[in-house]
Amino acid sequence: MIYTKSFQEEHAKNIDIMTSCAHLHSDPMIYTDLSGALIGCNEALMEFLNVDTLDEVQTLEHWFDPQGVNLSYLLSKSGDYRGKIHAEDLEYDVAVKSEVLVLDDYPIVGIVFRDTSIIERARAAERYFEHFKNKFLTNISHEFRTPMNAIVGFTDLLKSSPLSSWQQEYVQMTSRSAHSMMRNIENLLELMQVESGSIHTNLGLFNPLEVYENFSMQFCDLALSKEIRLMFLIDPHLPKSMIGDQDKILAILRNLIQNGIKFTDEGGSVLVEILIVKEEGNFVEVEYAVSDTGIGIENERVKTLLRPFASAWENQRKGKDGLGIGLSLSHKYVDMMDSHLMLASENGKGSRFSFRINHQVNEEGAFDFVEGTRAAIYTQEHQLTTQGALLYKYLELFHVEGKVIHDLVNTALHESDVLFLDVPHLAKAQIDALKSAYPSLQIVPILKQDYGDKADAIIDSVASIVTLPILPSSLHKTLAVIWKMMPKEYISRSHEVQSISKPDNIKILVAEDNLINLKLLETILLQEHYRVVAVDNGQKAVDVYLREHFDLVLMDIDMPVMDGLMANRLIKEIDKRDSRGYVPVIALTAHALIGDRERIVAAGLDAHLAKPIDKNFLLQTMDRYLKIAQQKRQGNIV
Repeated sequence: MIYTKSFQEEHAKNIDIMTSCAHLHSDPMIYTDLSGALIGCNEALMEFLNVDTLDEVQTLEHWFDPQGVNLSYLLSKSGDYRGKIHAEDLEYDVAVKSEVLVLDDYPIVGIVFRDTSIIERARAAERYFEHFKNKFLTNISHEFRTPMNAIVGFTDLLKSSPLSSWQQEYVQMTSRSAHSMMRNIENLLELMQVESGSIHTNLGLFNPLEVYENFSMQFCDLALSKEIRLMFLIDPHLPKSMIGDQDKILAILRNLIQNGIKFTDEGGSVLVEILIVKEEGNFVEVEYAVSDTGIGIENERVKTLLRPFASAWENQRKGKDGLGIGLSLSHKYVDMMDSHLMLASENGKGSRFSFRINHQVNEEGAFDFVEGTRAAIYTQEHQLTTQGALLYKYLELFHVEGKVIHDLVNTALHESDVLFLDVPHLAKAQIDALKSAYPSLQIVPILKQDYGDKADAIIDSVASIVTLPILPSSLHKTLAVIWKMMPKEYISRSHEVQSISKPDNIKILVAEDNLINLKLLETILLQEHYRVVAVDNGQKAVDVYLREHFDLVLMDIDMPVMDGLMANRLIKEIDKRDSRGYVPVIALTAHALIGDRERIVAAGLDAHLAKPIDKNFLLQTMDRYLKIAQQKRQGNIV
């Protein structure tokens, strides 16, 4: 410590005590009297201020930011202060701690300065790096998805073109490779988000039946390409709306389903179950599970299964693609939601991954149930087909008593209310014969979704039709006819009749700045006989919307001149001002990282579809929102 000469002369006996106290601090330290007059300081302070003598240290007030605090304020607080001091035209961030010492009735102020400039610079650098990293992830995701949308989209269009067998094979291999690359990049980007701590639990209200049924349609082509039966058992008792992290749940299921399909051989099956396992007060516990009939997992691999990239080499050895990220990512997401990813597997026979989430119920279930219905399921085989077995489980959930029969001359049919026919082929004559033998029996065949003219030939003879894939909403419509809760006319005759009106009358506005992707969207929509108006930025979209009426808008988000969020806001204002009614605006965007969907939907868009766009899922989503718009115009829904 260095002291002023006058203080040394007057208080020599206190210097040893003050010096021993100063040695306890390696930070810059100063002693003053109550008026702020300098008594002494340590060498660390002089180095900090870059001065050589006490006279250069001057007074404490001189160092502080003139708009900050002075010594009197610091003493009145008798404690800590964080601020700035100035020395040699330099500014320092400091943490200041002061304390009054009384030595032989002489009050002395001991003040310790801790330079926090390094900490602040480190924090600023961390904030900059975090911003840079998030921007990098967003940009790389966007720049990757935009061209992949064209690759995947036009490859899928080629599949339905008249090609030779070897050309079809080339297209299939290109499509599989593109989808594989897309999955790997998606998982890698999401893992980077998770590891950086930029992803957190994001709870929100959602309609589980609507979300999970729409989600189920995304994997039809992937399962069909490997001739795998993909089935969804979704509990019809799920609430109409509940609280949960929808995006993370779907991300987990997506990884588990893709893994199930990847490791299941041709002819196998993958079952996705979303079932309520516990109800308590205003909460439901839902189990999410994905089971497959694939190769299973060896016991020695289970311990390393959840480590990132641990499965990459094993995948290569077995001729499978993938970086081994999906399960690790799923485990992290499950952990964020205070649950555990469970595994049951037998080598060579398949695996079952599951997790359970507690959801707060916002609105009770959407379906009405009628007790006491008796159903028979007929199959020509000695056991039910996979879809027949799934139907049996669904009937149990709908409180319908089911019974399996293998002979149509059966006394059980006299006691049944409805007969489900699980057969590959069905003629009108067979149905007429059954109705003649069992006049009170209602007959419902199980047919593929693209049944078309075959269904039209028998629709007048049956009570309803169960279409594949079996989902609770469509099955409830069939049961509502059986229960006399809904007239049969509400059940569409065929896939073509299910459209809301003649497609030629439906006009779609497409806003997309990438000309290749714009061409892709135009091609898809024109093939479906929609009328299309295409623009390449948000401002043009608003200008066209002012002049013309549209039934639906497909909106890119990142566009020059005006982005999709602003364009959507103005379109909604036009609808309100001109009383145009409800016109759905669907985002088609390369912003597809965790959190992007909530941000975009919260900005007012009606739906979020991530690029690369799946053609079938796009058309199904459009059809659903066009129906909603039509129902709102007719006053059926608010």
